[in-house]
Amino acid sequence: MSGGFKRSGLFGLLGVFVVAALAIVIAMTMGQGEANPKLALGLIFGVIAIFCAGLFAFQRSDLERAAGSSARAGERAAAEGGRTIENPMTMSEPELWAAMAVKPIDAAAVRARSQMWDSGRRSLRLGMVVTLLIFLTVPAIYLLESFVPLLIGGPLIAIAALYGSFRALAPGGEMDQGYERVGEAMAPLGLEVTERPRVNVEMRDPLQGRMGPKIHGALVLGGRRHERGVSVRLGSGEIASQTEVTVSTPSPGFEAKSRDGRVRPGKEAPEAIAAALAEVPSSTRWKRVRVEGGPEGIVVARKGGEQGDWLADLWLAEHLAAAV
Repeated sequence: MSGGFKRSGLFGLLGVFVVAALAIVIAMTMGQGEANPKLALGLIFGVIAIFCAGLFAFQRSDLERAAGSSARAGERAAAEGGRTIENPMTMSEPELWAAMAVKPIDAAAVRARSQMWDSGRRSLRLGMVVTLLIFLTVPAIYLLESFVPLLIGGPLIAIAALYGSFRALAPGGEMDQGYERVGEAMAPLGLEVTERPRVNVEMRDPLQGRMGPKIHGALVLGGRRHERGVSVRLGSGEIASQTEVTVSTPSPGFEAKSRDGRVRPGKEAPEAIAAALAEVPSSTRWKRVRVEGGPEGIVVARKGGEQGDWLADLWLAEHLAAAV
């Protein structure tokens, strides 16, 4: 559920420089020569608070706009039913999802797609609460010259953070519910969740002793489409996300790679595969895509990419499977 957050991203990027500049101006004009410049500190904290409030407001607005747009597009695509896919790269993710359905799209699948945004809403609200507690605690320490606010606010911040982690990671929590919704949303495509990533709380920074959750493994979808076994592996690497779509149709050995907006076969590719790839429309979205065929099936792997690009990769794999 990425994309659609340009306003908040731009506000955050520019706001950091504006806040830094204002803090420097305040410190240079009001804080010099004072042992305890409370007024300057108060103004700086006020500038930071205004920036955080504006950032959260833009993030909430962007989130609701993206969620609403996605929900309307999903409902519209489901109502229109299946479409002939001429160029998957010119279709939106909801349109491609609906067009590739092999089973009727019911209300549960449409609702599950919409509910996937709920975890983002709850995370944003938790971030607002934690930020508010920090601003009620840290400035008070400096302005009141007392550690009493820390003794009160510190435990409250820790409780809020622990509550958010428990709510997300506990059995039956937000992560488990999210995977269940993925399964419901993918059911019309003949797919279900067959493997989930595992989340461990472990050392994130050995030098600072910082602990935190870390995701291991990938989300794997599996099922049968058009009488063929299909597996979709959605994972994330250290630098970019990685996806791998496998259609279990025995194929002659071949390789193909994306180049100049097309997926081009290697020299050893069979004529049928080369002809099928020639039919694939060109697009700048065919980036960092690699295709391999062999006795175990056809695999389309991609590094990076936008949300829903794996659906186009599935279309490509099935297009090639139909040619062998």
